[in-house]
Amino acid sequence: MLAATAAAPVGGDELDLDVVVGPGATAAIGSIGAMLVWPSPNPTSSSMLTTITVGAGAHLTFAPEPTITVAGSHHRATTRVDLEPGATCELTEEFSLGRSGEPAGTVETSFRVTRAGAPLFHHDETLGAAALSGATSVGVGGARHIATLVVVGPRVDRAATLVDGGGMAARLPLADDAYAILAVGVDRPIVRALIDRLRSTDEAATRYGKTIRPIDAHPH
Repeated sequence: MLAATAAAPVGGDELDLDVVVGPGATAAIGSIGAMLVWPSPNPTSSSMLTTITVGAGAHLTFAPEPTITVAGSHHRATTRVDLEPGATCELTEEFSLGRSGEPAGTVETSFRVTRAGAPLFHHDETLGAAALSGATSVGVGGARHIATLVVVGPRVDRAATLVDGGGMAARLPLADDAYAILAVGVDRPIVRALIDRLRSTDEAATRYGKTIRPIDAHPH
């Protein structure tokens, strides 16, 4: 487990995390709490660079708790993942735009996955206070929580979308054995529920651009 902190990063901090999973190994990495991004007295951004290598025939589940952008902060989050031949993974990246009851900070994200040196997934996004209206490709609107999941291993042959009153998500095939899910919502429970539904093999999925039946975000 990674030891996240509620006191860092602060504007001006530059953090680096390197993860290497050896050939044939299996690893699961999470964190013990959310990471809060704080502004500095001077208008300086912070950054976090995560570099991951998954060896041949190995598997990594990487699911840290969300990064929370405190009002006034500006943060760059860069994730680079290299999969060697036969490697599989489940990679999760989550951001909460501001704490409860306060405006969001700004986060610039860049998430790239390559396999055997070839690009498999690349997604750049600017979220929060500095995001231009309509600039986000996932269309976050009034959403406060954003998650990206990249899964390499299981076969997938179609795209699908889910829309609920509090959020929306899309599953996008990247290859015969890889897909990404992009999800946004008013809070984390709704986003996680959308992702779980799109991952479920027994859901009545439809072709991309249509909507499968909405979930009950507040079951009785």
